[in-house]
Amino acid sequence: MNWDDIRIFLAVARSGQILGAARRLGLNHTTVARRLTALETALSTTLLTRRTNGSTLTQAGEEFLLAAERMEAEMLAARSQVGNADIAVSGTVRIGAPDGFGVNFLAPRLAR
Repeated sequence: MNWDDIRIFLAVARSGQILGAARRLGLNHTTVARRLTALETALSTTLLTRRTNGSTLTQAGEEFLLAAERMEAEMLAARSQVGNADIAVSGTVRIGAPDGFGVNFLAPRLAR
């Protein structure tokens, strides 16, 4: 099972449409459909009922959605904890500007 496939499933479940999820994710709709099929194959179950006017979750899809949302929440929490541990902002900022703009506009605002 691939995390990217789960992300795609979440997007489709939330939007109700493969095309809407594809637009949100910046993917081709055929790629989204193919990845959903791969996820369903990996799970040996059907998660979505596909129709021309959108997709609806099956009972298995509803159950998997709850698990996928928990996985997503844990992933975001882990990224937040680990990602912020060693971040410290430091350094010099250089601003290039024409003399009139720098003296009359920037300098008074940077002094605050």
